[in-house]
Amino acid sequence: MMRQVSGEPPVLAGYSHVWDLKQIAALRERNGWTQEELAERSGLSVRTIRNLELGRIQNPRRSSIDLLTSALGMVGEREATGPLERPRWRGPQPPGAAIVGSRAEHERLARTVRANRLTTLFGPGGVGKTRLALSVATEVGHFFRHGVVVVELGDLTPERHLRCGQTVTVLQRVRRELAWGRDATAQDDDRETNALVVLDNAEHIPDGVTAATRELLGTYPGMQVVITARRRVTERLGVNREIRPLSVDGAPGDPGRYPPGVELVLRHAGTDTRTAADLTKEVRLVAELCRRLGGLPRYLEFAAERLRTLPVKLLLAHGPTMRMLWSNDHALLRHQRSVVDSILWDLDLFSDEHRGLLTRIAALPTRRFTLDAVAAAYERTGLTAAANPLTLLSDLLEMSLILADPGDRDCYRLAPYVAEVAGLDDRVVADSEQELAQAGGAS
Repeated sequence: MMRQVSGEPPVLAGYSHVWDLKQIAALRERNGWTQEELAERSGLSVRTIRNLELGRIQNPRRSSIDLLTSALGMVGEREATGPLERPRWRGPQPPGAAIVGSRAEHERLARTVRANRLTTLFGPGGVGKTRLALSVATEVGHFFRHGVVVVELGDLTPERHLRCGQTVTVLQRVRRELAWGRDATAQDDDRETNALVVLDNAEHIPDGVTAATRELLGTYPGMQVVITARRRVTERLGVNREIRPLSVDGAPGDPGRYPPGVELVLRHAGTDTRTAADLTKEVRLVAELCRRLGGLPRYLEFAAERLRTLPVKLLLAHGPTMRMLWSNDHALLRHQRSVVDSILWDLDLFSDEHRGLLTRIAALPTRRFTLDAVAAAYERTGLTAAANPLTLLSDLLEMSLILADPGDRDCYRLAPYVAEVAGLDDRVVADSEQELAQAGGAS
């Protein structure tokens, strides 16, 4: 958490009219921060902060003021007058419950979104990218005159199944939400639109979402975009921020506080179920359940649904297996409703060579392996002409289907349940992939 200068947030008096450069420098120094540290916390560049403190910038942008005052724990005139109104919102709604996890990380992410015209949140399926994006949008949306626009993309057909990209479809959905005229292809849109656009679940249409984002940012100077995806969709446009699973270990020096993963399970299991009261007495077992599921929020929610009717001891004694982890929540997309469908969605984003290598890794006699060992085994099959095995491994690592072993920097392991899904009967996998493709096409 960021340390404040005093018990109450200091007010930079009338900062919309007077920019006290000396006060910014003094507050930074009292927090014990260097200019580099303030730059990291605020999302501004070190050069901008240095120029502000030296007086080279006399009329800074309001956005820069807001970022600095937020980082330094100050409030301005507007914030000091009372709570902010909820921003105008179009599209899927933000989560009703508070986000589980580090508040400091959430604030840092909010500052990143404010400071960049494009921010991509990436991470494995089920890690909570959508919830974080919507929560951050709620927090910063009042800075945008036309509010927040959320566009769901996860129901579109993956580009690898098409001969063209999905650029036009993405743009049509954005314009429909903004109500930019009856004709979705019209070019007379309001260039003064000032909105935060969230393009959700875009890993399967990287070309289309990137091209659409370029056009939106180029046409509308007041627009900013957040993309969520299971992998990076661009390296050269905007910034990328990786979203990691929840911690399942308690905070040092705070034994009375539940780890974030455990807190999510307890919260999602509810309080009016048969086993809910017992869970708080079996936190150690709940933590073990969280470890087995890799701290992935959606997996933890699947498990919490089973815990409404099953004791945690029983669930641990029998897995939990991948067939236990699913949800009846039809508000979720098809590939988000179970562990099996989520991993199959990931596999469908890759080539036959990727899937073949993953199947070979799943068949290894040990759970831990080195990249050298996998590459050597792949070369012995005589298939190196098709693809470089290290390139394939790199792609699988980026998608978090393969994870670095926390106990050995040279070893790796498959993510939870990947081996089981990769080892499914080929016909079952093919049928599931076909259903996913048909579901996307029907949308």
